[in-house]
Amino acid sequence: MGRTLARKSSVIVVSCILLAPNNSAQAAELSCRQIQDAVRENGSIILRYPSPSGRNIERYDRFVASLDEYSAAFNTLKTRWVPSLDTEACPVHICWNND
Repeated sequence: MGRTLARKSSVIVVSCILLAPNNSAQAAELSCRQIQDAVRENGSIILRYPSPSGRNIERYDRFVASLDEYSAAFNTLKTRWVPSLDTEACPVHICWNND
């Protein structure tokens, strides 16, 4: 249990570092193809996008190509649909835990 907690803590720390604004992109400034290519080429990217609630809230998530690097902390991929330059619903994946 201690090792699992240490791993999850490490993932949280790394995620917080990578969520800095300079390491992210605005989804609305990229085409859906550019977003998907960036995820595939880099393994993961941080995207900022407007909240679907429409309340003028900016959200951000780490979008990933696969679970390969994140399988210690997550057990599945979940599709998120983000607005991009050329479509309102660009499909990309986030890591998710079904536990």
